[in-house]
Amino acid sequence: MTETTVLDFKLSNTFEEYRAHMNAPEQQAMFAEMGVKTFFIGVCKDDPKRATVIFQGPEDVLYNIFTNPETKPIVEASGHVYEGTVITRWLA
Repeated sequence: MTETTVLDFKLSNTFEEYRAHMNAPEQQAMFAEMGVKTFFIGVCKDDPKRATVIFQGPEDVLYNIFTNPETKPIVEASGHVYEGTVITRWLA
């Protein structure tokens, strides 16, 4: 099944830095290998230190990455603050 994963989280850097990291060729290649597409990367209108990303891919792939403590350093390298991330999952 295809899963859409929505992440709502705080940033430790600027939104522009975060977006550049997420759109970098090596990051996009990693997502492509996992069968994941990034549909939206946005910053909160009222809080420039809060972002939302919408991904779509195979069920559980992104959820497992973002809930595994071993991947925390990789997630936080982008500027994504791991603690407090709200994850919602939608199946199609």
